[in-house]
Amino acid sequence: MKIVNIVCSGTLHQPVSFQRLPELPAESYKYDPEIYHGAYILLSKGKATIYQSGKYVIVGLKSLDDIQQSYQEFLALISSIIDPARVSRPEVKNIVGMDEYGADIPLTRLVVALQMEHVEYEPEQFPGVIYHGEEGTALIFSSGKMVLPGFKDMHSMEACASALKEKIRSIT
Repeated sequence: MKIVNIVCSGTLHQPVSFQRLPELPAESYKYDPEIYHGAYILLSKGKATIYQSGKYVIVGLKSLDDIQQSYQEFLALISSIIDPARVSRPEVKNIVGMDEYGADIPLTRLVVALQMEHVEYEPEQFPGVIYHGEEGTALIFSSGKMVLPGFKDMHSMEACASALKEKIRSIT
């Protein structure tokens, strides 16, 4: 199982004056209100988006261990324009993982075996099966790759991948 992206978010519990962004090191942020209403804070791992309302989102992390480091770096970068003592710690909102079955998967046979329950398969629209199971959602491709979006923790993502592999094994 490989983590492709982690999204976490929190609140600064204070509004942010974007007029103060130039007080930050020039290479640490990007803000163009004609393109997007949020400001990007560039981190060594991932990036954060802050909003004038005081909300923030950190994206692009590849490990749960990266969250704390990126959060601390984020606070250090913006501490000159906000009160860091008021900021809430980030909560994981979405983990996207990727796994491999280890062999080609006959998608049509998989859809038939699952009796179209919890399955979307329109090969003219999308080259994979979209599976909505009790454990979570997965995109299954004939190459054997599986993308697992929308999880809040590794345990549930691994449980979903394991259950899917078992269902696939039963038809191959």
